Amino acid sequence: MNHETFAKQMGHYTLLYVEDDLEIRTDISEFLRRYFKIVYEADSAEEGFELYTKHRPNILLLDINLKGMSGVELAIRIRQKDTDTRLLISTAYTNKEFMLQAIELGLTRYLVKPMTNDDLVKALTKCWQEIEKHNRIDLGEGYLYDREMAVILKGNRTITLRHKEVEILEYFIENEGELLRYEQLENGIWREELMSRDAIRSQIRNIRKKVEIDLFTNISGLGYRFNRKV
Repeated sequence: MNHETFAKQMGHYTLLYVEDDLEIRTDISEFLRRYFKIVYEADSAEEGFELYTKHRPNILLLDINLKGMSGVELAIRIRQKDTDTRLLISTAYTNKEFMLQAIELGLTRYLVKPMTNDDLVKALTKCWQEIEKHNRIDLGEGYLYDREMAVILKGNRTITLRHKEVEILEYFIENEGELLRYEQLENGIWREELMSRDAIRSQIRNIRKKVEIDLFTNISGLGYRFNRKV
């Protein structure tokens, strides 16, 4: 395990660990705190859900066997509204029923107790890969949009975006390939603000200049279509 690389990967992420065995939780949390920005601890699913709701960590590590609400029940409750947070479950056993639940929960990995440091590193590295894949959008021709940092990257360059430019790019990414009419852009991005078509065109021109590739196809008199160059 390359500790330096792992620390760099995890250094700006947060993790919630729910485990009712104090000795296990203390040992694992001590290891995790070497690498994560913040590690939250809970000894029950109920407390874990409160911490999750308050802090929205990037990664959840849940023991399956908890008093009261189980780790699986907690995961189901969270997954009803959140499919982005990465999920790991620790368990002392495996069975087919659990594996089917794991697939439905969008589990990154399950860890069989006793967990080793190497087991954790491999599972957490997989979480990091999934987070990065979601957070970094390939725009084509070497440009990447980092959703978490709200910047565009190309090689060693970091291209900053204004707040409205971020909103525009996010909106087009979510509706990639669709014709977005001017009226739809006004309602979806500007909402209550008054925005002329010229102002919309101006914002899109600004993004075009920054990335030097034409991500936006203008449909004369109607609006724009977003197409990544990949």
